[in-house]
Order: sequence, then structure tokens, then C-alpha cells
Amino acid sequence: MGLKKRKYVYIEIAPGSFVKVRMIKSKADDSPKKYQVVARATSRVPWTAKIIKLESLPDVVRREVVEQITQ
Repeated sequence: MGLKKRKYVYIEIAPGSFVKVRMIKSKADDSPKKYQVVARATSRVPWTAKIIKLESLPDVVRREVVEQITQ
């Protein structure tokens, strides 16, 4: 399964644990609204997926993503 037009990325929240996120391109890079969690944590990622480490995100965005995961 490929990821449609790079709208979706996977964020690595722990070693071997990923979350599928919809990335809205029209929002600013440091805006928490740019990343919307779509699916629960998984250990399988499609080989075509782009993977982003949680630590590489800005602090504001990181807090928002972690909050969405824990809901």
C-alpha cells in the first residue's frame, strides 16, 4: 500500500513503534495543526512510507502529537 501523494507520513514514537499522521501541506511547519494523527500505533510500516522521528519535530508540534496519541 503506497501513501497517497505524500499526504501521509509515519512518526516514530519509540523504536519499532510508529503512528500514521496526515500532513497538511498548506499549514506552517511549526504549526501543531499541520500533523493530524490518523491511526493507532503500529509496528509495520509500508516500505514506501516516509518516516519522521518524533524528536525532529518542533516542541509545540511534538506536544500536540503526543497529546493526540494519548487520547
